[in-house]
Amino acid sequence: MTPNAREMSESRHEQIPRLLTALAIVVGTTNVLTKPSQQQSYMQGAIEAITDATVAVVIPHSLVALWRVINICAAFDVIIIAQAANTGLTGGSTPNGDYDRPLVVISMQLLGGVHLLNDAAELIALPAATLQQLESTLAPLGREPHSVLGSSCVGASVIGGICNSSGGMLVQRGPAYTEMALFARRNASGAFELINHLGLDLGTQPEEMLDNLEAGTFNENLNSTNSKVCTNQHYQHKVRDCEAETPARFNNDPNALYEASGSAGKVIVFAVRVATFAKPKREQTFYISTNDADTFTTLRQQWLKSELKLPVLAEYMHKDYNDITMHYGRDTCLSMRKLPASKIGTLYRLQAKIGYYLDTWHLPKTLPDRILQLSSRFMPPSLPATLTTQALSYNYHLIIKVADGFDSDFDNGINKDSDKNDDNNIAAVQAFLQNHMQQYQGALHICTELESQALLVFRSAATAAMSRYHNLNQDKFGELLSTDIALPRNAVDWDEALPNYLKRQVSKTFYLGHFFCHVLHQDYLLKPTTNAKQFKEDLLAFYDQRHIEYPAEHNVGHMYPAKAELHHFYKKLDPTNSLNPGIGQTEKWKNWRSSPIKEKLNDEFY
Repeated sequence: MTPNAREMSESRHEQIPRLLTALAIVVGTTNVLTKPSQQQSYMQGAIEAITDATVAVVIPHSLVALWRVINICAAFDVIIIAQAANTGLTGGSTPNGDYDRPLVVISMQLLGGVHLLNDAAELIALPAATLQQLESTLAPLGREPHSVLGSSCVGASVIGGICNSSGGMLVQRGPAYTEMALFARRNASGAFELINHLGLDLGTQPEEMLDNLEAGTFNENLNSTNSKVCTNQHYQHKVRDCEAETPARFNNDPNALYEASGSAGKVIVFAVRVATFAKPKREQTFYISTNDADTFTTLRQQWLKSELKLPVLAEYMHKDYNDITMHYGRDTCLSMRKLPASKIGTLYRLQAKIGYYLDTWHLPKTLPDRILQLSSRFMPPSLPATLTTQALSYNYHLIIKVADGFDSDFDNGINKDSDKNDDNNIAAVQAFLQNHMQQYQGALHICTELESQALLVFRSAATAAMSRYHNLNQDKFGELLSTDIALPRNAVDWDEALPNYLKRQVSKTFYLGHFFCHVLHQDYLLKPTTNAKQFKEDLLAFYDQRHIEYPAEHNVGHMYPAKAELHHFYKKLDPTNSLNPGIGQTEKWKNWRSSPIKEKLNDEFY
């Protein structure tokens, strides 16, 4: 299917029909989407895609079909953006802006599948395997995936988490990471190479390997001399070092970049091998509230320095975020409690499609939000009454979950605390928290199981509630700027105080985050007169002064610059700059040129 010299001299405009025909032969005409109405849900994530370069969204039905599709794209020298679940928050799997070549989005949505290894202590995840799918597969076996709660609720993919170094709520596990993957890399000559670092014998030829992988026909007796790891083995020690001047985790961290891990679409990932984790025998959630930020500062420091096991999670929410979620998150909380994650993912895609037609028909894009907000008045409250009272009575809140009775293989042996008897961990934590709160003003509530579930759903629904609040009050505010930051582990200024030159440009601020990891998600509702671009530049400079790294866990996408180490990593993975060019605000042009070179023959297409 490789074009000859004469064909390569044709204009891009003339080549596009031939490209589409070649793609359709592999995946079928119905899986090559060329109409804007068909492409909309793939082109719009958290950030709306704005580009004229996309010629097709392609949906392969098998790993072999995916391999053939990317090789066709390489032969026609088109840009590839690979997309798994498209649940990212920084636009990293959707096009953005101008490109110097035609562009194809490849959706992996039909390429699901999971293969368990080593009595389910590890697994192989194919491109469309979701965290929710892993949860349901592993639950009967007493195990769970790296991430649960918020990410699984919106249908996030396993491979997406690996490629974006996603973090999440779970303190003990750190960023999603593996050194064991099967991926295709486009080399400097423009051809794709299939690289197998799964530690499995799949065969020798690419299509043979991919057939065996998808069917699960491989030997599970793994090579005992393999030195590669499939989880972050150092995070528990790292997060406990609360005197360190650097963050515990952030996307530009060069120590977290390895082939597929942190690749952000710069390679085509067919599968990853990741660890699973033993579910604890018992769990207990505590809800802690105070008006004194030092209460939480000292709590975090004392806990991390103590012999107490790390909590399962320690989530922070400010009262302002509580209030927004109470009023604008009722329907989201209800849907997350009642609907399976697969249905919620479908709702997100439906919302994108509805937005396209509303725009086409010149109707307000806020119409769905207005209808849902009106109907939410008749839905149950976001939290039970006791928790609601506490949530609105104090400024600072922590949701802390701890566990007893981890199995001996918890964290695949990387949890160094697991050698200790942890059957009394809950009691020890409760005594610690009660003693701590006796020294400070505030409230400590020991949650029932239903209250615990309600709190975690409430936390997961918060960002959607913020988005709706902004959408329905656009006449009062300017733009909404959301940031994802990692504070130094020794920072005590987590309760941000903006300098006056920034504060006077903001109407409201809203903060929440993963408190023990010192990762915060901060939202700024700007005043209508504020220049959002300039404000963001000034805000990031303020972060730099505080030695804050950004982003922390949502990846750079198109919102943040890739720093030198990450930029170099991208160039090494993708020397022709043909996969997801422009990610991290890097160069978009072929071979990493600083400006596009457009031949006269291409003018007709562009």
